[in-house]
Amino acid sequence: MPNTRQFDRMIQTASRKLQGVRNSEISALSASEQARVFALVGRGAAKVVRSKSPSKTDRAIDRIFEGAVVRYTAEIRAAEQAKAQVVADAAAAKVAKRSAGWW
Repeated sequence: MPNTRQFDRMIQTASRKLQGVRNSEISALSASEQARVFALVGRGAAKVVRSKSPSKTDRAIDRIFEGAVVRYTAEIRAAEQAKAQVVADAAAAKVAKRSAGWW
């Protein structure tokens, strides 16, 4: 059995962050995304104070979270594919080794 712990750890980390993003946790976002969200929250608060609608700001924050969901989903999928490739390569090597020794 090949060593897939690195991939398992990557999948677990990305899954945990994906769940956090789905729960609207800012800590699950990257640092640049967090900074953008905080800036947008400040702008939204200023609009509320001036009795204006912060709907544009809310949509921008939602887009940041949606982008993070897409990114983490892609990371998980890529790590799973890489893990499957490592397992398949190890299986092929094992079969080749057994068949080479037969003759």
